[in-house]
Amino acid sequence: MIRFDCLPAACLAGRAVMKIRCIHLYHTRNVLPFIMLAIIPSCAEGACALGSSTSSGVQVCDSDISGSFIGLSGDHILIFPKGGTGTVAGDISYGSGIDSVDMQSGRILGNVTQSAGIDSFTLSAGEISGGLNQGDDPDDFFMSGGTLGSLAQGDGRDTFLMTGGTITRAFEDGDVAVMTGGSIGRVDMKLDNNVFEMSGGTIINNLVTGFGRDTITLLGGSVGGNVSVSGGDDLITLSGGDIRGEVRASAGNDSFNWLNGGYARNSVLMADGDDAARLYNLSEYYLSANPLLDGGPGNDVLTFDNTVSLQPGRYGNWETVNLRNGSQLDLAGKLVLGDGVSSTGVLNIDSTSTLISNSGSIAPFRAASLASLENAGTLDVRDAGSALTGTLTVNGNYTGQNGRLLLLSALGDDASASDRLVVAQGRISGSTRMIVSNAGGLGTLTLGNGIEVVQAINGATSDSSAFSLQSPLSAGAYQYYLFKGGATAGSENSWFLRSAVIAPPTPAPPPVEPLPEPAQPTPQPTPEPTPEPAPEPTPTP
Repeated sequence: MIRFDCLPAACLAGRAVMKIRCIHLYHTRNVLPFIMLAIIPSCAEGACALGSSTSSGVQVCDSDISGSFIGLSGDHILIFPKGGTGTVAGDISYGSGIDSVDMQSGRILGNVTQSAGIDSFTLSAGEISGGLNQGDDPDDFFMSGGTLGSLAQGDGRDTFLMTGGTITRAFEDGDVAVMTGGSIGRVDMKLDNNVFEMSGGTIINNLVTGFGRDTITLLGGSVGGNVSVSGGDDLITLSGGDIRGEVRASAGNDSFNWLNGGYARNSVLMADGDDAARLYNLSEYYLSANPLLDGGPGNDVLTFDNTVSLQPGRYGNWETVNLRNGSQLDLAGKLVLGDGVSSTGVLNIDSTSTLISNSGSIAPFRAASLASLENAGTLDVRDAGSALTGTLTVNGNYTGQNGRLLLLSALGDDASASDRLVVAQGRISGSTRMIVSNAGGLGTLTLGNGIEVVQAINGATSDSSAFSLQSPLSAGAYQYYLFKGGATAGSENSWFLRSAVIAPPTPAPPPVEPLPEPAQPTPQPTPEPTPEPAPEPTPTP
């Protein structure tokens, strides 16, 4: 920012002076430029001697006391230079035109009115006991120090930047505001399509925006009262800092994003409309300060995104609840889905997330309706205590989407203790892999229904392929198998573990001794042939 510190000495008569300031807005990552261009015609410097004026000019107040000033027309620049002691003991009022005040020292013991025109006001030191009214048209306000009674920016697309100082009463009628430090009594932006971004400083009471599409982003700092938006589709983001009052949305399809940190120490009320809330990368370290996150009437969606949470009773009037991206919700109580109009809702668990329950339940807002649980992740109903009485009760429909059910069972006879999934009234369907861990059971033969692990009550039905054991299950000499239905009336849709004796392996046959080879016969010697006698010679006659 180019300031007017040197003007009393140099005066820059007849020259163009440009003042530029850039603000980075978190929610859009855009750069917001504030520009003021003025032609400085002549310079009245030194002690305050202000009065009525009908022409443009530059006035400097660095010492002494002046009375009120009225600028009837023209473009005006008023400078309280650094280190000055000038005082205006009254009001300052400008007519239409481009008016600029740069206050680095001094006091104004009254009100300042800039009226219509593209005006700017810079306050880095000094005191204004009354209020500043910037009038219509787009105006620019920058405050880094000093004290101001109140600020009303009026109509037009106005801009506000506060890095320090104090507004003791109210900041009103702004449009695009950034606060990184300082203190304000209360903020009421009133008009439509407001943007308020806060990364430091303190708002002692309420922060309120007007109608239209409003955006409030809290990255740091503290709001002592409520944070409220009016009618329209609004966005509230909490990513740091501290809200001690309520967060109040209004009619419209609003969004509340709670990201990475920050504290909402009172209720979050989304009100009418199809609203959405996202809790990202949070734990009970932050969430425990919040007593209620209420979706209000409408078709509302609550998403846990890489978040670990307890106390389901703080989440009410949501038609859809999603566990995403490694989230974990511990049902140490009842999660009620839906509101008085929708009557019910659905809880979705993705493949990376876990629902934990020792004695929790999922229920519809109206008892005559059915809630739904869609499980692609993990249901963990294991009771680490000796009683093995962990349960999750679904008052409605349960659908497995290749998810898992984790149980502890004392593998023994039919009366053995086990954790259970309980489904009332609705339908059990889909596909769920059951992982049963043996809790000290020695194994024995079940003679009746077996050990109940899924209980269907109050008319609930089950598909025959809804559950399967993920791996073989045995204790002692007994193998346990999973069956749908039991032998007693009313158990046909429940699921049981039943045992059978593990058959010993068939022994290998003894080795067969080979038969001895038969002895070879001794060969008989071939007898010598008997020579035939030679014939008698015939005598010669």
